[in-house]
Amino acid sequence: MRTTRTAFATPVALCALLTSCTGGDEADLPPTPDASPSTVEPPSQGPLTAPEVDPGQREVLAEGPRRGPWQGGTAATHPEGDLSITVHCLSQSNLTDLTVTFDDGEFGVPCSNLHQTTVTNEWEATSAGQLRLTVTTEETVRWYISAQVTPR
Repeated sequence: MRTTRTAFATPVALCALLTSCTGGDEADLPPTPDASPSTVEPPSQGPLTAPEVDPGQREVLAEGPRRGPWQGGTAATHPEGDLSITVHCLSQSNLTDLTVTFDDGEFGVPCSNLHQTTVTNEWEATSAGQLRLTVTTEETVRWYISAQVTPR
């Protein structure tokens, strides 16, 4: 019978020692996870879409979906009018720049890794002719581009 009593007394004594050491303070409790919402937004679930042709405009060059740099395309002869170039892009890594170069200049687009970025640049009274576009960016960027003219 002593064996049973010793086996029972040992866990009780151990429990009493552990309880007296901790003192029941809240500081000894394990940390509670923070239930506040995260400030990090999850990656976008939506697909990358092509720019739409705006009413009253004629699309003279469209490319995509593509990934990374593109050495350019040339639009057939377009009419004189106001030119707009729209880029939709999405980076698969960090915020990444995309540069569009065309006959009259260039512009940059900061491509997000969370949501599709849409940037449209417009130029008034471009002369009729051909339009050549080039895209410079990293391989992690997917994009569409659309050049549209509002004929005069």
